[in-house]
Amino acid sequence: MVPTKQTPNFGALNEKEKNIYQEVVATTLAMFAPDYEYEETKVEVDVKGINFEATGKVEKQLGWKLLFKNQQQTKKKETVLSAMEKGQACQVNVEIAEGQTKPPKYYTEGQLINVMKHAGKEVDDEALQHTLKESEGIGTEATRASIIETLKHQLYIEIRKNQVTVLDKGKILCQAVEGTLLASPEMTAKWETYLNKIGENKGSQEVFLDKIKQMIESLMQEAPRKIGNMEQALQQVNEKSFIGDCSCCNHEDGKIQDKGKFYGCSRYREGCTFTLPKKFLGKPISQTNIKKLLNGEKTNLIKGFTSKKGKKFDAYLRYDQTEQKMTFEFPKG
Repeated sequence: MVPTKQTPNFGALNEKEKNIYQEVVATTLAMFAPDYEYEETKVEVDVKGINFEATGKVEKQLGWKLLFKNQQQTKKKETVLSAMEKGQACQVNVEIAEGQTKPPKYYTEGQLINVMKHAGKEVDDEALQHTLKESEGIGTEATRASIIETLKHQLYIEIRKNQVTVLDKGKILCQAVEGTLLASPEMTAKWETYLNKIGENKGSQEVFLDKIKQMIESLMQEAPRKIGNMEQALQQVNEKSFIGDCSCCNHEDGKIQDKGKFYGCSRYREGCTFTLPKKFLGKPISQTNIKKLLNGEKTNLIKGFTSKKGKKFDAYLRYDQTEQKMTFEFPKG
């Protein structure tokens, strides 16, 4: 975030805009605020040979957290531990509690970028972990957001209520690369380590490229088995993604699919250019209405189209096969 000299009219903003603006201002000011300081105590207790741990935290200086005081009030209070000495005997009460574990929360896009940046935390080897930390994990500051956009466009993931959800196609990709070097953060770290050696004239680029060649050959030998295992699952995903038949190429294999920002024919590589928009004059077109258009029917009544002059109107949509364009049908009366 970069502050500008342009001053907004805060009073003219609606409630949601004010909340967003205040969050941006607080986050920007937090970059220049003092550190948040706290004292953490960790106690290990031996109960008949079984180790238990307790952690307590005492805040010393709120620092930048003062800017987010309202958020802090909603958080659970930290446990404060009594003063103890090493080897001290203490009274212990043991209770059995029943409950169910909760699955990990979905990432937001911002959290996913942070996970990519700190991918080294998933590596056990401390030296490799340090290398990944130095190289800032997966991608760069300039490419991580575009990597996520590509995954969304290729329908590997989608964002639902600000949460990153892996689609069927993405799950198959995960299965396909699971256990291979392509999905290994350790391998990435080893590459980075050797590239650093090359930069310091302690390694050979010929050796590095030869290792890459060996890895590619190994993956190529493994690919037929992987592909065989995935073909049926891929077929099922493709069939689920079909919205209807393509009336443009009229080929038995021509199926209309979600292409991310529009709907298009599965035979686009063979030259079929048929597409339908996901948005038309500012209004989203649902898959239910897309199916109606493909079947030569009019859509349900769509309210709130915006004309070129900025006027709102309601209408049905039809697709003119001859002209290959959308047309309006207005409600009677």
